Amino acid sequence: MKPLIGDSTEWACAQVTLAFFYALDMRRYGEVAALMAPDGIWLRQGAELRGPEGVLAALDARPVSRTTCHIISNLRVELNNEAKPPSARVCFYLTAYDNDAVQGSPALRLVAIRDCCDELIKTEAGWRISEKRSRRHLPPE
Repeated sequence: MKPLIGDSTEWACAQVTLAFFYALDMRRYGEVAALMAPDGIWLRQGAELRGPEGVLAALDARPVSRTTCHIISNLRVELNNEAKPPSARVCFYLTAYDNDAVQGSPALRLVAIRDCCDELIKTEAGWRISEKRSRRHLPPE
């Protein structure tokens, strides 16, 4: 049986997804945006964010008091080295929590468990997200 993440290319692709959510939770929005391809699309909360600029603008609009925690599980990487440029798909479950201190509760709130897929392309700068989509897994949409 092939290991889940068997070579450095698969690991590099997985790291893009992991780095994305770590930077998001740490409020490093410039790092989040830099992981998007120049024409990348993130379907987020019903809106289509385009490119690093669109992602950065949307994240900069988040309330300063909001904190998040994104936990990734069941990570799978599929490479397509035949594509030009090479591409990959990183699929995973995402358990998302948030907290808004302004609302008065210090507790984290489970937002949802989502079934996610990031489409990546190889660029001169490394692997970047060309498309980021998800759907609610639990509770179902």
